Amino acid sequence: MVSLTCFNGRFTPNWQMSVLTAFAILLFLRLGVWQLQRAAEKKQMLGTEKSLSANAAIAWQPGDKLPVQYQRIKVQGQYLPTVLLFDNQHHDHQFGYHVLSPLLLANKQVVIMDRGWVAGERTRQSLPVVETPRRQQTLTGSTYFPSAKNWLLGPVLEKKQADLAIIELLDTKAISQFLHKSVYPFIIRLSKDEGDGYIRDWAIVSMPVQRHYAYAVQWFSIALVIFILFVALNFKKKNEN
Repeated sequence: MVSLTCFNGRFTPNWQMSVLTAFAILLFLRLGVWQLQRAAEKKQMLGTEKSLSANAAIAWQPGDKLPVQYQRIKVQGQYLPTVLLFDNQHHDHQFGYHVLSPLLLANKQVVIMDRGWVAGERTRQSLPVVETPRRQQTLTGSTYFPSAKNWLLGPVLEKKQADLAIIELLDTKAISQFLHKSVYPFIIRLSKDEGDGYIRDWAIVSMPVQRHYAYAVQWFSIALVIFILFVALNFKKKNEN
């Protein structure tokens, strides 16, 4: 036991409580720092997207260097009949799917086009009917490289019909295996003014930056409260036994 004598009392914590308190404080401080790091990352993402969205779409074709995240590009191709419904997507608190359509390019490789959100049935007894144009066309949108940090328990893709499947994760490798075609490692989120699509309200971040700051303050406050309680519970006045 460590004992420190002050002018009007004695601070006498035992080592078990000291270790436990130090661990808890360090844990909550680490959580607070992590939230600040996430806020900084998302501020950078939003700044990058805002900067690139102001630029005109560039014509991108097979053989060109891969575009960067959020870059606006224009591609030419023809939709394949296959439709992938990206599960558990919400709009205005309503359940639904993102409609993903493979676009066959001139080199016979595929880029996945996100055509927007469509409402789904919560019972999942039926799936939305998706119409896919088969004409050759030029489409504009912004690139999105899915995060490699995501993980999932269970299958990534579930085939429902010959040309219809449900996917739980944006995994271009799994989609490539399903289509038996080479798929580029990014998807294109269609611009709002493009036709043959659905609701397009692209969210760059799932949680606003301000909420990360609020969580950081919360974790730092908990660490401070633990420290105050530790001191208060182990401080005894001189006239106490």
